[in-house]
Amino acid sequence: MIISPDEAEEIITMNTLLVILDTHRPSMLPNSDLLRKTSKVVLIDHHRRSTDFISDTSLIYHEPYASSTCEMATEILQYIDSDKKLTPFEAKALYVGILMDTKNFTVKTGVRTFESASYLRRYGLNTSEVRRLFNTDKDDYINRAKIVESSQPIAENMLVSVCREDYPNMRVISSQAADEMLNITGITAAFVLYKSDGKIYLSARSLGDINVQLIAENLGGGGHATVAGAQFKTENFEDALDALKNAISSYVKENGKD
Repeated sequence: MIISPDEAEEIITMNTLLVILDTHRPSMLPNSDLLRKTSKVVLIDHHRRSTDFISDTSLIYHEPYASSTCEMATEILQYIDSDKKLTPFEAKALYVGILMDTKNFTVKTGVRTFESASYLRRYGLNTSEVRRLFNTDKDDYINRAKIVESSQPIAENMLVSVCREDYPNMRVISSQAADEMLNITGITAAFVLYKSDGKIYLSARSLGDINVQLIAENLGGGGHATVAGAQFKTENFEDALDALKNAISSYVKENGKD
């Protein structure tokens, strides 16, 4: 079911239907050359529209207020009159996407979100199995706790943690740590700076009051209002931290946040 971008380029024709999910930026695609090799493109995305939008499409379903692209895909499936039904595995895959983007149904969650989850439940979704997918081993749990413990205030109601250690599964535990930091009383946005493969990255999370996507975009990254990230050009943590502080300061000034 899964093929490489190179394999896709070999078999695509002008009549192939290319469906792009969870992004609308050509630079985010595994292979943007595919766009020029077909005349049928469908775009489904929930991220805030940026300047480099894929406009040459047959159909666009762009809803920034949706919790996730998986919610949007589930809505489409509900209205398709087809004898083909979702398998339990497919239902689980869509549910996991909704769960991750809503932080367990705590942010950007509306009536439509729960209706989508209810629809997936009818097709054999096992929530206990999904819960086990998010289990972590002891070492990752300890390293994640260290990242949270070392966090410091970077602005009012915001925390940042600079992780100089190169832990295994760094990308995963850094995002999990940012999520954990939001559980601290009074914190509405959290940021983790970490190094992976010699490059410094940002993992940003928010409860919704702060739009971390705008902050990440100032750093050359992107994402969603509550989940975002960026890659820094510098390999120096102090320079990356200064750039983050400047991005947050600019956001606060432009959006009138105290």
